Amino acid sequence: MNRMEFDVIVVGGGHAGCEAALASARLGKKTAMFTMYLDNIAMMSCNPSIGGPGKSHLVAEIDVLGGEIGRHTDRYNLQLKHLNTSKGPAARITRGQADKYWYRVKMKEIIENTPGLEVIQETIDEIITEDGHVTGVISSLGIEYKAKSVVLATGTFLKAKVVIGDVVYPAGRQGEGSAEELSESLLKNGIDLERYQTATPPRIDKRTVDFSKLKEMHGEENPNFFSLFTKKEKNRTVPTWLTHTTEKTIDVARELLHFSPIVTGVIKTHGPRHCPSLDRKVLNFPDKKDHQIFLEMESMESNELYVNGLTTAMPPFAQEKMMRTIAGLENAEIMRYGYAVEYDYAPAYQLYPSLENKKVRNLYFAGQINGTSGYEEAATQGFMAGVNAARKVDKKDPVIIDRSEAYIGVLIDDIIHKKTPEPYRVLPSRAEYRLTLRFDNAFMRLLDKSREIGIISEDKIEYLENCIKNIDLEVQRLKQESVPLSKANELLEKKGEKQRVVKGVTVSDILKFKNVSYEDLAYITDIQEFPDFVKNQIETIIKYEVFIDRERSQIEKFKKLESLKIPEDFDFSEIKGVSNIARHGMEEVQPISIGEATRISGVTGHDIALLIAHIERMKKDQ
Repeated sequence: MNRMEFDVIVVGGGHAGCEAALASARLGKKTAMFTMYLDNIAMMSCNPSIGGPGKSHLVAEIDVLGGEIGRHTDRYNLQLKHLNTSKGPAARITRGQADKYWYRVKMKEIIENTPGLEVIQETIDEIITEDGHVTGVISSLGIEYKAKSVVLATGTFLKAKVVIGDVVYPAGRQGEGSAEELSESLLKNGIDLERYQTATPPRIDKRTVDFSKLKEMHGEENPNFFSLFTKKEKNRTVPTWLTHTTEKTIDVARELLHFSPIVTGVIKTHGPRHCPSLDRKVLNFPDKKDHQIFLEMESMESNELYVNGLTTAMPPFAQEKMMRTIAGLENAEIMRYGYAVEYDYAPAYQLYPSLENKKVRNLYFAGQINGTSGYEEAATQGFMAGVNAARKVDKKDPVIIDRSEAYIGVLIDDIIHKKTPEPYRVLPSRAEYRLTLRFDNAFMRLLDKSREIGIISEDKIEYLENCIKNIDLEVQRLKQESVPLSKANELLEKKGEKQRVVKGVTVSDILKFKNVSYEDLAYITDIQEFPDFVKNQIETIIKYEVFIDRERSQIEKFKKLESLKIPEDFDFSEIKGVSNIARHGMEEVQPISIGEATRISGVTGHDIALLIAHIERMKKDQ
């Protein structure tokens, strides 16, 4: 192969592009990653935070499969926190504030030193196709690069426009260009495109903030890391600071609202619902005055503070005037003004669960081009697209993770089947099996998939296998071993439990009490020195056994529907009696199983019954 021919080409150097390129190269494929600007590989354009509800799960899951984002955040962060510790295990998560500078610089270093991975600074203008298959790309310099698979991870750069007040200019983010030609090439190949918008707040000079008026919050020295493989004696605890908008802030925002590009109509597209701009907050929640504002450092190497909660694309003078009304920011100097970006994306109903396009084979889509929002969502799609693009080269079946196995499955299944009016963000509320899909048990859920993918080393796979074996054996032992009543009640009294046991109990019965931990069991039985994450699993499995078993039975029903396959090239127009909206949805998505068909917007139980009956008739006729 020469320099113009690759197994896999990845277009884009953001979080989706990095994971896709690394996955492909680590699977032994000759890979090229194209980016518009080499120095901005893995750039965190918005808040440099990783994790949070749902997002933590994605990071932990792809870490177990061989992704980079988790361990990279563990290495290059300003702080990490374990959140929701007082809530149930399904809600407990980690959130980190990455060091924007070191995260980017060190990710570029990893990519440049990965065998089989070439990085090229070029803008891609066109995909090359033959007989419905992608065969390569053409750059803005007119150079043709051949590939067996292509992953598009273009972020917010397709026909992108930056908006600040009434100022609009082509750019994928402030200070960078827009990819103006690739959209036309996709349209010519029958791929539908729509437009979304995202926005970011101003950055201010740390030296001009009055911190005496702010509440300071620190990370943890010994947090729950994103990666099980992270070994760190202690983590940084760089602070963030909390302040609030005031009644004056809202009055100023309302007074200047007619300058907002949302109100003037300069911005017509929808942005992420879960991090609305301040102008949207004033429009949607007119009575609320005290919106939280978090000041978060972007890097140890910079004085820039990210003003989390003050997202806006209003004109500079409006941003300045609103800032002056917030405690601690009365004299703050803006280093970068907030802005919005409008961009093309390709709705994900055009993809298979492998993230391969249905119209152009061997072409994969990942990240914001699929209509999603967030670094974690992008990295997850990039990783899965990179794995499946590499497997396609080897003529292997794709790795598909369903929604009962991981938040990865929830994310991919949702974006293909459920249309949202704004960029999609993963949330715990979107997952039906939250107790099964915990942040802390990704290694138990996905070890078989990790082995199938083949990126994680054999010694790490073996280590996790032994951990799972120890968990299973210890859970069974605790269920079988009896405890004398007197000893059990002594422990319950020591732990402040009001209830007492009055008949024969096992060790596991005692562990089910709220205040009793696995380590407390040393008072009544011999316990082993397992790693903390193993102890945590033993405790959670026993304490929540009834609820976990209930979810397991629901998952079994889900799996049965997933196993009912729809014949390839099935003609959905021939099903008699289904509603027009159901027929249109099924024709658009082309589901491959009955389970998948049930999750298409507008498809009812009656429609599913008619679909199954039609397939059964077809089988009899054949």
